[in-house]
Amino acid sequence: MLGLDALELARIQFAFTVSFHIIFPAITIGLASYLAVLEGLWLKTHNEAYRELYHFWSKIFAVNFGMGVVSGLVMAYQFGTNWSFFSEFAGSITGPLLTYEVLTAFFLEAGFLGVMLFGWNRVGPGLHFFATCMVALGTLISTFWILASNSWMQTPQGHEIINGQ
Repeated sequence: MLGLDALELARIQFAFTVSFHIIFPAITIGLASYLAVLEGLWLKTHNEAYRELYHFWSKIFAVNFGMGVVSGLVMAYQFGTNWSFFSEFAGSITGPLLTYEVLTAFFLEAGFLGVMLFGWNRVGPGLHFFATCMVALGTLISTFWILASNSWMQTPQGHEIINGQ
């Protein structure tokens, strides 16, 4: 045996999960804005190349979005199981930030994602473009809240520990 204790194994597991997870949000954030630009260009020019590019990349976006959600849930679960003391200690700061992320960004993305992916010939072009822009906006808002939480974990400011609380 390698002589790894539970803490080292937890760190290895979490490092793998985070390394796997970050691939998907990074691609999703970029692709959401790219899709909005492609659809906007198609609406303006009616050049079919933009529409074809949109349809090609929207499928990749959908897979990445789904994988990001699933791997993010695993990562959040590992925070509670592997790092329960940290979650208890920092939960009063990170909990609200992640809640804001879900309430403002994830619901915005999820609410318009169906229209974006399946509404091309079912809703008008303007509404479809609006849905694509809302998904792109949702990914940017989500990025803000996640970076705010991560930033606090890296440099915890504005929080005082009094009597261990």
